Amino acid sequence: AKAMKFRDGYLISTGEPKKHYISEAVRHVLMRQGVLGIKVKIMLAHDPEGRMGPKIPLPDNVIIHEPKEEVPVMQPAAEEGYGGGYEDQ
Repeated sequence: AKAMKFRDGYLISTGEPKKHYISEAVRHVLMRQGVLGIKVKIMLAHDPEGRMGPKIPLPDNVIIHEPKEEVPVMQPAAEEGYGGGYEDQ
């Protein structure tokens, strides 16, 4: 048996989103030399209205928010040396 695979792009393969996002079809073609099987998997695009694709977003969809305004950190007053004044001894 001979197998050929053609892939392109992003295709999820496990979990609950696979049930909603992957459209799959299998066909068998009877030829003179034998049977030819074809499997096709297509990942549908997210559609917020639910007409051309799933309404629910992918769970790994990451939303990046703008950072909050940072308050400057006050540095402690600079003191002479470290160790509690042992330099004088």
